[in-house]
Amino acid sequence: MMRRFAIIDIETTGSYSATHGITEIAIILHDGEKETDRFETLINPCTPIIPFVQRLTGITNEMVADAPKFEEVAKKIWELTDGAVFVAHSVNFDYSFIRNAFKSLGAEYRREKLCTVRLSRKFFPGHSSYSLGNICSALGIKAMNRHRAMGDAEATKLLFEKCLEQDIESAVTKPKGKKGNISVLPPLLPKETFENLPEKAGVYYFYDLHGKIIYIGKAVNIKSRIYSHFTGKGNYKLTFTSQIADIKYKLCGSELIALLLESDEIKKHFPIYNQAQKFDRGSYVLADYVDGKGIKHLTLARNHKKLQPHTSFKSYTAATEFMKELMIKYDLCAKYCNVQSSPGACYNYHLKKCKGVCCDKEDITVYNERVQQALNSVYSTSETKIILDEGREFNERSVVLIENGIYKGFGYFSSEIEITSPEEAKEYIEPYKHTGDVQRILNMWQHQQQ
Repeated sequence: MMRRFAIIDIETTGSYSATHGITEIAIILHDGEKETDRFETLINPCTPIIPFVQRLTGITNEMVADAPKFEEVAKKIWELTDGAVFVAHSVNFDYSFIRNAFKSLGAEYRREKLCTVRLSRKFFPGHSSYSLGNICSALGIKAMNRHRAMGDAEATKLLFEKCLEQDIESAVTKPKGKKGNISVLPPLLPKETFENLPEKAGVYYFYDLHGKIIYIGKAVNIKSRIYSHFTGKGNYKLTFTSQIADIKYKLCGSELIALLLESDEIKKHFPIYNQAQKFDRGSYVLADYVDGKGIKHLTLARNHKKLQPHTSFKSYTAATEFMKELMIKYDLCAKYCNVQSSPGACYNYHLKKCKGVCCDKEDITVYNERVQQALNSVYSTSETKIILDEGREFNERSVVLIENGIYKGFGYFSSEIEITSPEEAKEYIEPYKHTGDVQRILNMWQHQQQ
């Protein structure tokens, strides 16, 4: 007997199922080959809908004032979904709202879940975004009436059917065995801990029986990646799973932030089973300092917390070539650019490319002004980038700031706010260190965007 599916989308007053209500629900029943029935209704959430959500969905407080309350349509929803697989795009969001709504009525709502984000990643890999709008657009699916329940349910249905077309082995539609996930879970790990893991991007932490972090990882889908550690699917199996007694996580919103946070957390906690990124390989940066004589030095160095870097480089070769160009363009002293350590005048002075600050032939103030001009040129040519992406919640966005080629950190802000400048971004970011691993991550990310 093939499985039945209930493709569901809801609209809500906010992003937290524990504190917000459902304003609209759409259910499309599907037998794995075609649609068999559908149902939709507005719902009175018995709580105000904030202006941002009203603008996003078009559902106003006036529209739901006379709509049925959840308890009036609960029986219909229960019967339609009974025995069916609960299908949704980012399924945990919709499922958590409906489950909480039934819980408030004293009913325990449990259905098998299926996420079309995960399905589309599996059958259509390589896309930069798997949001409903973006993946539908990429696959040629016309999504109509977005951010209304039936419009998004229709789009999810079409996406689901596209996935079924690629499912040659019928793995989606075949009934699942009753064994489930429990047989592959580590013996010390409570089943509830695994079941409550989110299917969202973030960083996860494995703890041993003594409460010590033994491994840190990142994932686009935390629950799926952790499950693969236990099963070995995708060559992700770990050899120490028998030691895992607890799992915690931090949601990140985007894969880039998950990568950046994972790198920082590994260096901070130094987990025994993480092999890569424990030691900061450093990145070469351009910095400056003033010596006892008041002369401003430029230096290329591995990034260090005591330095205030002006820009960073992919390699030492790129850094030295950049320094040579500055020395030639601004008549800078090789000695005070830290590329010559011998006493006396620098070789550039003998070549008439230095005006003699290294042998007291030039006024220090005049020389320092040229150094500052060189630094100002660095600021004008080094890349400053504001990267905006999805947030951890429904009405949130994330921001990563790179200023003059230096990673400054990341943060989150309300999607109602518009960020257009580094100064605005700094109001929301938490500062993080620029490291060699961070440089590698950013280089990889920028390459993927090209």
